Amino acid sequence: MISDELEKKIRESEKIIGEIENLKRSQSGNEKKFNKLNKEFTEGKIKEADYRGRLQKEFKGGKKVRDTSKGDKQVRDLLDKLKIINADVFKLFDIKEHVEEKDEIDLKLAKEFANKLKKKKVKGAKVDYSVYSYNFLGKYANSMFDSLGKGLTRKYPEYFKPLYSNLRLANIRVFSNTYINLGLLGSFFGLFLGIMGGFLLFGIGGLGIIQILMFSLLIFVVSGFGFYYYPKIIVDTRRREIKNDLPFAILHMAAVAGSGARLIDIFGMLLQSNEYKALSGEIKRIMNYVNLFGYNLTTALKSVAGTTPNEGFKELLNGMVGSVESGGSIKTFLKSKAADTMTRYRLERQKYVETLSTYSDIYTALLIAAPLLFVIVLVLVSIVGSKLGGLEISFIEKLGTFVVVPAMNVGFIIFMNIVQPDL
Repeated sequence: MISDELEKKIRESEKIIGEIENLKRSQSGNEKKFNKLNKEFTEGKIKEADYRGRLQKEFKGGKKVRDTSKGDKQVRDLLDKLKIINADVFKLFDIKEHVEEKDEIDLKLAKEFANKLKKKKVKGAKVDYSVYSYNFLGKYANSMFDSLGKGLTRKYPEYFKPLYSNLRLANIRVFSNTYINLGLLGSFFGLFLGIMGGFLLFGIGGLGIIQILMFSLLIFVVSGFGFYYYPKIIVDTRRREIKNDLPFAILHMAAVAGSGARLIDIFGMLLQSNEYKALSGEIKRIMNYVNLFGYNLTTALKSVAGTTPNEGFKELLNGMVGSVESGGSIKTFLKSKAADTMTRYRLERQKYVETLSTYSDIYTALLIAAPLLFVIVLVLVSIVGSKLGGLEISFIEKLGTFVVVPAMNVGFIIFMNIVQPDL
């Protein structure tokens, strides 16, 4: 019977596996005892005579531990026997599939299969890194203003150090010197546009030339400051956006890590999901460092942590580095980090709701109650006289109704848009 033969093969397999485990356990135990004895001798806990005696008695002069070839040969022989048993088991379940003859092929199914192959689109190869693209405008700016830009940076380094730092944090894919040259190109182009616009606005005359020069210089200065402060604006924006995406990204990473995925694969899944736009630039840099430049993962994490604009993301990357280098569990770390981050996120939202209630009280007092009192006061004053502070009461009413109150409402809305967090 097949069942009896199968039970016999299983019992033989279990016996061989048990023998292999006993051999491995015996070798491992001997090695541990031998290493312990050597450690005691090197630390001076036992004398040389005792060491040699125990070595001869327990390990036959160390030969029992050092000569592992015999035990390894026994293990290999047992594994060969196990392979033979496995082959016999496969033969017991050897079932051959029915293969259709040529005249049994369904022509209709064959045509459908051929049509599917024609319609099937070839997917592009997966790219695990991104590279910088060629910038013609940057090359043109370098050819025109390279010497001027380098001269300014050497003469006024204290003004350009913050710019270099902001360019790194902003993840603008342009070399620092090239960006400075682009700023000079934009400023001089603004100067040219200012001169042309000045001729159209002020015309040519005695004061017209002075107005044109002042206007064009204003455009030149504004363009230069715009290029200088643009990276800082980008850094502040990215810092705020990363802060808003980070709690949910960590929660996503913790869920993926629970499946046993590698850390680099977790970053790849985050990047492919396209759900965390603010973090995509940082994750792309990690992928580039690992897949393009050949960095190990911890070095890539340290490099990105040193240039990310958000302190929370920097803390996350440094925590990952510490967990990897210490042999800790990324799954446990991310799970704990996700819980802490979501708790902080809820507290921040709760704090904002409480602040919002205070703003609502201020709005009620200034923009609802105050205009009503203002109208009542004006009505009472109009009974006594038609003017207040030299102005007609009707003019003051129209000014407050159509200018002051709407302007204060617009200002309050702008203020709320500035102070509120992105939800």
